[in-house]
Amino acid sequence: MVYRIVYKSVAALLSLAILPIAVFSPMFRIVGDVAFLDSYVGEAVSFYDIYVLFFSKGSSFEGFGDLALSEELKSTLPALITSGSFLVAMLLTAIVTVAVAIFGRKKRGILITSVLTVIFGIGMFVSFNAFASPFVDGTIGVSDLGLIGSGILNWLVGSVIDIKVLQISSAGFLMIGCAVATLLWTLAFILVEVGEEPANKKVK
Repeated sequence: MVYRIVYKSVAALLSLAILPIAVFSPMFRIVGDVAFLDSYVGEAVSFYDIYVLFFSKGSSFEGFGDLALSEELKSTLPALITSGSFLVAMLLTAIVTVAVAIFGRKKRGILITSVLTVIFGIGMFVSFNAFASPFVDGTIGVSDLGLIGSGILNWLVGSVIDIKVLQISSAGFLMIGCAVATLLWTLAFILVEVGEEPANKKVK
């Protein structure tokens, strides 16, 4: 009985860990090549960092106003939305895994939700890479973002800074790692039960 409680607790905690990782661990990494510095400048940010920067009480951000997106930039939005959808699905399946681990009796449910979490995580990476590809290969430059308005200043910034890396950072790998750990933990537990129970008795 005790080992079942330990199994359920560990499985629930591993899946639950995905949620704070998604919020507080670095989710995005961007590296730019700054011409006049002759060096690379990079930053990794979490969703919490983004919240503090744009939406916290101390933020000076006043909205995007009449920001106009170029056609090139609009073409990347489907991939970004798809990546975000995979992330949301990943978080939802992690929550379901926690619920199944605590209240469920069959380990098959945890296996299924853990596998789905991994699949959604991979989908998130693939979709985000498709979104980031035009920025990294130079198809879309910093000046195309329209963050500094238009005109000579925007052109100068685009001429000085090139995006070299735009990717999902450590949070994505940690989230998938937790899901894989939950999956392996469940498989190990099933194998132990199979070894202990009579051959004619199925593991629930």
